[in-house]
Amino acid sequence: MKQSFIKLGEGLTDLFEFITLIEYNHTRIDYIVYFHTPTFDKKLSSVAIIMKPTSDKHFQAMYIMVNALKYPYPEPNKKFDMINKQAAQFNLEIKEIDVQPPERFHSHSIYFNYLISVLRIERWIPPLE
Repeated sequence: MKQSFIKLGEGLTDLFEFITLIEYNHTRIDYIVYFHTPTFDKKLSSVAIIMKPTSDKHFQAMYIMVNALKYPYPEPNKKFDMINKQAAQFNLEIKEIDVQPPERFHSHSIYFNYLISVLRIERWIPPLE
C-alpha cells in the first residue's frame, strides 16, 4: 500500500482548508497527529490528518501542514485550539509526538519518509506490505 503526505501550506487559508477536510471527511479519518519540535530553536509544530486506507488498501493519504503553528506548550495558541475543537466535534483521536524539524532534512520528500517511519514505529499507520 502506498502511503503519502499531501502538503498543504502554512497560512490561515490553509488552516481553514485543513479544518474543512476534517468536517467533510471525518468518517475516513483515523487520527489527527501533531509533530512537535520543542528542542529546535523555532519551536514549531506540524499537524497531519491521517486518513484510513482506501477500501481496496492501495493508498493511504495524509494531509499535512508543515511548521504551521507555534509549539502549543505550555500555552496553547489559536490554530492549535481551532484544530482541536474541530477534532473534538467529530470525536477524532489526537496524537502528539516530538520529532526532528524539517530543516534538518535535505527535502520535504525525505522529511515525509522520516515521518512515515515514525508513524509506523508507533503503529499509527499499517506497515509496508
